[in-house]
Amino acid sequence: MKSPAVQRVVMERALQSINPLWLLMGAVCVAAMVVWWGLLPKAQWQWAAQNQDLQTLRQQMAQAPVPTDVEAAPAAEPSLAFQSVLGELAEVESHVGTLLSLSQTLEMPAVTGEYKLSCEAATRLCRYRVRLPLVGSYLQIRTFVEQSLLELPFASLDELSLRREGVASGELESSLTMTLHLAYPAQGVLLAKEGAP
Repeated sequence: MKSPAVQRVVMERALQSINPLWLLMGAVCVAAMVVWWGLLPKAQWQWAAQNQDLQTLRQQMAQAPVPTDVEAAPAAEPSLAFQSVLGELAEVESHVGTLLSLSQTLEMPAVTGEYKLSCEAATRLCRYRVRLPLVGSYLQIRTFVEQSLLELPFASLDELSLRREGVASGELESSLTMTLHLAYPAQGVLLAKEGAP
């Protein structure tokens, strides 16, 4: 029989001769087996339960009564609904007048402005770009933007740039670009034109 000291020396030599990569591979294999036999059955059970719930919902949907008062909507109806939200091209001067009167109400008269109309037959949409230079306080400009978007729900604020002359100055110079999204005219194609309304 070997003495405990000899057995200990033999064990130390055996451990020193083992490559650490083999130990790492053994640990990875043990971890993979724990995952495979410990966690995978639980995940499979959850997947089977969810699949069963999905099948039950599909059967309930197939057996659910279909309301008879709702008719199938034609494919063109979403386009018509979108067109109904847009402004009218014939009323573009009225829309610009709304913006100008709002600036007058807030005591920020717009002396000049740039206006551009463009229509696209493919999208059946016209865009009327309005660029207004306004001078006023931050609150006045903010109120103008909020009120104009409330009064013209088919308008979008595309650009707003603010500039202050000095730190102590209470007035801001702003350049405001809005686009009025308008329904395409029924009578035909309009060419893009620039100028004042």
